Amino acid sequence: MNRLIKKKMIPWDQRAGDPLIPATGIAAGGTLFDPLANVMSKRMTRRGFLTATALTGATVLLASAKSGLLDLPYAEAAAQAGTVRFALIADSHTMGAKNPRMKSRLSAAVNEVNALIPRPDWVIYMGDAVHDGSEDQFKYFEEIMAGLQVKKVYYVPGEHDWYLDMGNYYMKNMVKGRLPWSFDDKGVHFVGLNGILYPDFWTVRKLSPQERMNIAGTLNHPMLGPFTLGREQLDWLEKDLSRFGNDAPVVIFTHPPLYHYYRPWNFWTEDAPEAHEILKRFKSVHVLHGHVHQTVQNRIDNIQVIGHVSTAWPHPYPPAYHTLGLTGQMPRSDPSKLYDGLGWARYELGEREVKHEDIVWTLRPPKV
Repeated sequence: MNRLIKKKMIPWDQRAGDPLIPATGIAAGGTLFDPLANVMSKRMTRRGFLTATALTGATVLLASAKSGLLDLPYAEAAAQAGTVRFALIADSHTMGAKNPRMKSRLSAAVNEVNALIPRPDWVIYMGDAVHDGSEDQFKYFEEIMAGLQVKKVYYVPGEHDWYLDMGNYYMKNMVKGRLPWSFDDKGVHFVGLNGILYPDFWTVRKLSPQERMNIAGTLNHPMLGPFTLGREQLDWLEKDLSRFGNDAPVVIFTHPPLYHYYRPWNFWTEDAPEAHEILKRFKSVHVLHGHVHQTVQNRIDNIQVIGHVSTAWPHPYPPAYHTLGLTGQMPRSDPSKLYDGLGWARYELGEREVKHEDIVWTLRPPKV
């Protein structure tokens, strides 16, 4: 596969209308699928991780490889001391024993993360761990995730994790009372936000917890308002970032897109512009999200936004994908196949470059 992905670098700010690099299937302003190479690819230059366009780096959508991806060009060098390595898993919607397919898919991601060489420092789980929010489902999910051979797993919540018990189990057991949270790792500041806060639609209607969960878990329910971060969390974010200079590399994790993507499916955070106002002073920010069950990328001024596939099921692309001029579209999936349109992602944030690989099982199903 290496020979099919040329080493030539593409500046990140080239436009999508520029010519393709011959024989690679690489589009200058987005990713394209090359059926001959069986790969989606995008690679872009770096101008210095800490000094210029931090975290605007390379984006690659690749087939999985149980060997630890060592046959792929972005996993050639192993153990630079200043490199942050993490894997990202999203939207497993585990339902307990009544749906063993969800377990098979999440287990496949766990096994592939464990096979990476070098192994990630930690894993970020991007929300919707379970489907109905019950304690039994959480324990089922936690048993699967216990197989991860990493030092730490970080979590941000999805709406399916939250609205049965209003986040009680999640706060106690998944994030240990810390939400939002932040930490520093090798010069990068990481932030986890609670992006799934709905306006209160349940109290005045006297809904039961199960009724509230059913509504919150319906993507296009007419009763739902938009997701918000809320004033308290925005103030926390501003205070948390106040100790950093404008050159600091910042990575934000949140379940839904931190912009206005597609309101009918609630691919949307209402007060995202207020968060962008806080983030605009930084030279570059990466925002990583789940919820959309698809690879999608958007750049808003200094903010690079990346959405990720799930291990549960793929969503189709909404009309806004085309009207907003977004990039990162993956091959069409076949819903009859157990692993199609699903997968996970890995990141390597180094002093000189960023490597982002979306492991999409449409291209090669996992070996289980």
